[in-house]
Amino acid sequence: MPAVPVTLSVDERVLTVLDRHIELHRQGRSRADVIAEILAVWAANPERLAAPPDEGLRPEELNASNDS
Repeated sequence: MPAVPVTLSVDERVLTVLDRHIELHRQGRSRADVIAEILAVWAANPERLAAPPDEGLRPEELNASNDS
């Protein structure tokens, strides 16, 4: 699957922790590579894969009582 560019903004504290992680565990890797790796591991977590998406109410379940 081709990579899709994503823009991410983080505060200085998160950036400092990320840089330290790279220094200790991923020397030579770019911030973008390490963030992509972290996201891939997070997304592959079995809890996320097993949870069905919330699709809301089905049309037959809609009525005036659940209007907001």
